[in-house]
Amino acid sequence: MNLRVVGASAALALALAAAPLQAQSFGMAKVKVTLDRKLPALTHLPANTIRVNVTSAGGMGSDVAGDLGPQLSAELLKDNPQLQQAAANPGVVITAQVTNYAPPQRSVVTGPAPAADILASRGQVQVEDYQRITGSLSLAFQVKTSDGTNVDSDNIAVSYDQQFNIAGQNTASPSGGMLGSVAGSAVSAFHRHNNNSNNGDDADKPPTDGELRQILMTKAVKQMAAHVVNTDESIEVYLAKDKSFDDGDKAATAGLWERALETFETAQPLPRKEDDAYRLYNIGVADEALGYAASDPKATMKLLDDAAIQYGKAIDAKPDEKYFLEPQKRIETAIEHYRKLQQEQAAAAPPAPAPGPAPDQRGLQTASSGASGKPLTNQQVIAMVRAGMDDDTVAQTVKNAKAVDFDLTAAGRKHLTDGGVSAAVMSAMKARAMQDLQGSQ
Repeated sequence: MNLRVVGASAALALALAAAPLQAQSFGMAKVKVTLDRKLPALTHLPANTIRVNVTSAGGMGSDVAGDLGPQLSAELLKDNPQLQQAAANPGVVITAQVTNYAPPQRSVVTGPAPAADILASRGQVQVEDYQRITGSLSLAFQVKTSDGTNVDSDNIAVSYDQQFNIAGQNTASPSGGMLGSVAGSAVSAFHRHNNNSNNGDDADKPPTDGELRQILMTKAVKQMAAHVVNTDESIEVYLAKDKSFDDGDKAATAGLWERALETFETAQPLPRKEDDAYRLYNIGVADEALGYAASDPKATMKLLDDAAIQYGKAIDAKPDEKYFLEPQKRIETAIEHYRKLQQEQAAAAPPAPAPGPAPDQRGLQTASSGASGKPLTNQQVIAMVRAGMDDDTVAQTVKNAKAVDFDLTAAGRKHLTDGGVSAAVMSAMKARAMQDLQGSQ
C-alpha cells in the first residue's frame, strides 16, 4: 500500500501541495438512507411537442454531444409523459451546446494515510499515495418556442473529483469512526485546504473512463431536465452514527422521518462542537426528507429552509467535513425550485381576503408537523423491525402514530410474521386499529 512515515512538517508540506483529499470523519460509522427528492420545474413549457438538439462548440466533446441528445430526450419524456418529440414544427426547441469537456484524467498525489495518526512524541505522520480521478463537462442550455421566444437558459457545469487509495478504495469512505476525526496540526491544516466540494459521487471503486463519462452526462442531463419538467428521483445519502441518536438512524432507515427528527433534536448535544456538527447534519437530512414528503408547498419551503439552516450550522462547526458540502448545494437548488413555484402560485392566485387574527404558535406548529404525516403501514412496521428497533419502541410508535393503515387480515398477519414482527407488536397494531375504528363510529 506504499505507506511512508515522514516528519510532521514534511507531511504538512505534502498535504498542502497535493490535490485536496476528502474529509474523513464519517468513515465506516455512517448509515445510508434514501431520500425521495421531488422538485417542481423552474419553468413550464408552453407546448407539449419538443425537439432536442445537442451540439458541440468547435467539435469539443462531439462524441459526448451525440450521446447527450437521446439521453436528455429520454429523461424529459420519462418525467413528463405528456411530452412528444416532433422533428418538424415542434412547439418548443430545447438546445444544449457542449462548451467544455475535460475527459477523465488520472494522477498520483500524496497525502495523510486514512488512519492519519499523528505520532506526537516523534512529530511524525503516515502518508500514502492516492490515485486522483477528475473530469468535467459544461454546456450552454436554452429553451425557445417555435417563434424564437426565449423561455429559459442556463450554463450547466458538472464535475467529478475523487481520490482512491492504491487498493482502489474511495478515500471518501475510510475506516475511521464518525467522531474519530484525525488529530494533529498537520492533518487539520491539510483539511482546512480542502475545497473539493463539487463531487457528489461516492462509489467504492474507481470508475472506468467510460463510466466516468456516463456519470458526467447523467449529472448534466438531470440538471437540464429539472429546468423544464417536474422531477422525482431517489437519492442515497448518509446519516452519521452515534449511540446518542442511534434510534433516530433506525427510524430514518425505516422511513419514519418525523420520529427520526424528534430523536435527533432531543438528543443531548455532543460536548465538542466539531462532533455535534454531525447531529445538526442529521437534523438537516430529516428536515429535507420531510420537506419533499409534504403536500403543501409552504410546508415544504419551511422544512427545506430549516434543513438549510442545520446544514449551515454543521458546516460552520466543522468546515472540513466533505459530507456536509453536497447537501448544502442540494438544498439550495431545491429551495430555488420551490420558491419559483410559490411565486407562480402567488401570481396566479386571486387577491387575498383581509387578514384575520393571526394563528397562535401552537396552531402553526400543528399545521407544520401534520403537513407531511402519512398513515403508518404494515411495510413500515416491518422496516422498523428490520432496522433493529426493539418491540417496545415499535409498539410506542404504533400507539403514537397520527394515522394508521394496517392490513390485519390473515394474509396481512402472515406477511408481518414473515417480516419478523413479534406477537407483542402485532397486538399493539390490533389495539390501535380497534381504537381508530371505535373512534370513527
